[in-house]
Amino acid sequence: MKKRFLKLLFLSGTLLSLLTACEYDYIVPTPTPPVIVGDTISFSDDIQPIFEANSPNCVACHPASSQPDLGVNKSYNSLMSGHYVIANDPANSPLYTKINTNGSMAGYAKAPQVELIRRWIVAGAKND
Repeated sequence: MKKRFLKLLFLSGTLLSLLTACEYDYIVPTPTPPVIVGDTISFSDDIQPIFEANSPNCVACHPASSQPDLGVNKSYNSLMSGHYVIANDPANSPLYTKINTNGSMAGYAKAPQVELIRRWIVAGAKND
């Protein structure tokens, strides 16, 4: 009888510890903002000014001697030929991933600028 009581006590304790030890972490995915149909973003009018406006501006740290060269009339070719931008794929575009919230260059561009770059990449990263 004593053995049976000890077994029951042991099993109850084990079951209780297993039930209380379980923990669930729910991961809520971050929704990707939709692409606005008819959204026209110009590289020269909308994206290039981002490189020139931020302080210290991106052009100062990425001149012709540094890659990617973000100087006027050179930045698009430098970004595309150096595979810093993968058209239609911001998640795999180093330009976007580095300036995004967790990237190594986060903080050098404001959130609306980062979103503008993301939309430009999603729209095909055209040079217009």
